[in-house]
Amino acid sequence: MILGASQPVFIPWGGYFGLIDYVDNFVFLDHVQFERRGRQQRNSIKINDKEHFLTVPVFSKNKRNQKINEVLIDDKSNFVEDHIKTLKYNYSKAKYFEKYSIDLFKIYKKKHKKLIDLNIDLIKYFCKVLKINNKFIFSSDLNVNNFAKEDLILEICKIKKCDDYISTIGSKIYLKNIIKFNENNINVKFYEFEGKKYKQFGNSFIKNLSVLDIIFNLGDDAINYIKENFKITS
Repeated sequence: MILGASQPVFIPWGGYFGLIDYVDNFVFLDHVQFERRGRQQRNSIKINDKEHFLTVPVFSKNKRNQKINEVLIDDKSNFVEDHIKTLKYNYSKAKYFEKYSIDLFKIYKKKHKKLIDLNIDLIKYFCKVLKINNKFIFSSDLNVNNFAKEDLILEICKIKKCDDYISTIGSKIYLKNIIKFNENNINVKFYEFEGKKYKQFGNSFIKNLSVLDIIFNLGDDAINYIKENFKITS
């Protein structure tokens, strides 16, 4: 069995969905510490041929140690209206904007109280659009609360009895002691997402934006682009 894991990210990039598509089970690391101003609450789109971040405002003051599944959205903000206006203004001329924006905006308007609920709803919607079928698991359901990050991943792999664990190249930073995985008959492999140029609305190409950009520009062909750019490196 092939396993992948990641924090529940806000409108993730294409590589995130390449991983979900590749593995048999995907674990949302929802009980780890929230990273303020990280990808858990923001991601990038294209505005005037430049990268721009859409950010979900959250309550974080005096909450340094809160976990991802505890983070509350700042309901006093107008971020939903702001995001919708921004997406309409900058993507309405993209080829497939009308096809996907209606359902996307319905999710935005659900008045989620927690950031994780918004992120998971969006991820599941994108998986539906991309025709990716997968079994999602939450780390908070696995009784793995007392493990540091590397040992946390190892323990999850052991619980799920996986043969291969797939991770981003960047994760080599904390997956230093791969011998622990090998001792448990778990192969650790890393992936890269090439982010090749596609027909993107605008005058210049920006790689590795949110999956929104891929879907609005490529439509049904978005999943083929994601599969072609997802590469196992070791």
